[in-house]
Amino acid sequence: MPVISAIVHAAKANGLHFLVIGGHAVAHHHYSRTTEDTDLMISSVDRDRWIETITTLGHELFHDGGNFLQFKPVEGDGWRLDLMLVNRETFQKMLEASGVGTLEGDDVVMPSLSHLLAMKLHALKNAVGIKILKDMNDVVHLLVNNQIDVRSEEFRQLALKHGTQEIYDKLVTACGS
Repeated sequence: MPVISAIVHAAKANGLHFLVIGGHAVAHHHYSRTTEDTDLMISSVDRDRWIETITTLGHELFHDGGNFLQFKPVEGDGWRLDLMLVNRETFQKMLEASGVGTLEGDDVVMPSLSHLLAMKLHALKNAVGIKILKDMNDVVHLLVNNQIDVRSEEFRQLALKHGTQEIYDKLVTACGS
């Protein structure tokens, strides 16, 4: 059974909820790129239940960064699984604004475009090294492919709330506006 199908079924059986984020969510919002893992957002109140669920599915926790948990398959060369933990209120807000997408043939919950952009802008604000290029590339393509007016007040406010003025200025330039 593919990893997403196993997660979907295990989450449903255990009353757990998640949002698919990262590269798969970027692809859902019209920019396909390669990815080397599966990223999920979960409520931090479900942390222990998720650790138990994921380990039961044949993955082991190899990095606990507090708000990020990284798992790898115990056997084989399967995909890594990263869990991003957020507080209950943030998770609920994002869940309520989410939509449904398909991954590996299963229906999964994807963040709204504005929430995905907010996450990417926040990542850019805190990124170092090569990660800056990947996240900037994602944001530019999401903006262009979804025909977002980077000069709109709505996007400007989103960029300044979750990013910085410098990031916003670079996006305006990159999008040719």
